[in-house]
Amino acid sequence: MYNILGGVTVLFFLRLIAPLIYFNDFGPGLFRMFVGGTAVLFGVAYIAVLRDYRRNHPLLVYGTVLKYWAFGISLFGFLTSSLSLQVLLLFGVGNLIFAALFTHCLLRPDPS
Repeated sequence: MYNILGGVTVLFFLRLIAPLIYFNDFGPGLFRMFVGGTAVLFGVAYIAVLRDYRRNHPLLVYGTVLKYWAFGISLFGFLTSSLSLQVLLLFGVGNLIFAALFTHCLLRPDPS
């Protein structure tokens, strides 16, 4: 749900939410649509993993890497003063928490 809510927010509510989190770089509309749609797609993929872990395991591997990447780029943005603390916490740390949980799930001997 985290990804689906985030994706829907980027797709439809970013201009409403952005001032609350001090986010002022909307980027091109096409880029926002791609990012929001990708987030929703990964949210659906995580639901598929939840329903059938063994068959959809690779989706979790890709998603875990992507979550660490999301944290890394948001941390970089924060450290270079291009992202606010609020964005780092909501986007970066939120993704880091899920990355750690996904890593734990992937490293368990029998996740079923």
